[in-house]
Amino acid sequence: MDTVNIMKQYFNIIKIETSMDSGVGNRIKSWEHVDADVLVQGYTFTVYGRELTVASIDEDEMVFDYRDSTFRINRHWQVLGTPEFDTSNERISKQGRHVFFFSRDRHIDCEWSDEYVAELIDQMNRNNDDGNIWSNIPLVREFIHELKDVAPFRSENINPVYKAHWIACMLESDYVDKRETPRLFQSLCELYRVYRDFEAQYDYDEYLEEHFDRYYFRQVDKWIYKLAMIVRDPQWEHALQCWNGLGGMLKVDPVQATQEWEDVIYEVEKEVDEQLKDEPRGMGFCFNYWGAKRAALTRRGIEWRSPSAMNPRVMFD
Repeated sequence: MDTVNIMKQYFNIIKIETSMDSGVGNRIKSWEHVDADVLVQGYTFTVYGRELTVASIDEDEMVFDYRDSTFRINRHWQVLGTPEFDTSNERISKQGRHVFFFSRDRHIDCEWSDEYVAELIDQMNRNNDDGNIWSNIPLVREFIHELKDVAPFRSENINPVYKAHWIACMLESDYVDKRETPRLFQSLCELYRVYRDFEAQYDYDEYLEEHFDRYYFRQVDKWIYKLAMIVRDPQWEHALQCWNGLGGMLKVDPVQATQEWEDVIYEVEKEVDEQLKDEPRGMGFCFNYWGAKRAALTRRGIEWRSPSAMNPRVMFD
């Protein structure tokens, strides 16, 4: 299926408000959408009491201004979440945040089969088994596109909880590396949360009652908090703290959190894989791989420090 063959799209703006009143937590969800056909450069509309202005838009992405910030979003696969902002009053501690993404109209049903999703998941499993996680990048993007732009939000054959279940399995199986493609990993987390926030009890059948972890959102919410900070401004001090606390014992170059990195990393990995295809994957290979990767990134204007450069006291092989 061609990823550019998108059905009629809408631009969605979800507002999440969480509050704590006398020790009791609450979560309020609101969903607004705008026909993508009216989104042209300079178009302004009001959503949740604030003006949103389209700075630029084409078939692939949109740049827009909202709440004194500028955002860039890929129309095919990205689900972009913002950091929390405080909306507390004297009595209640309250935070809000927004989630942005393009999708088909969630109220329109259509015929759909999960056959293509199953093919994507099978291929991602094979890539994981082969140690080529980078090969999953376009497949995960296509998976997200299929769920939000092609599949109905809810029908006889599919519903938000099944979609959340698939995403949870992908997150648990490390189908993508959160430190190689943080925006893609964020998109999986945010989309999982959208499906959980707008699920219904009747979405649960016997299979889901037995196999779906209703409490996995607790882990996802931790990732969402950190990734929202990182994606918003990778150079922000708090974002760097979140980056270093994203997981793993080794330090990772923060350049990997940038948009510039994520825009090219798949092509870089593909180029390096071809370059080193005849080299044995034995002792010392990691240094050859890092050297080739650094050179490929340098040619694209990105200066990268390898794990050995970031962790000089660690012995690698």
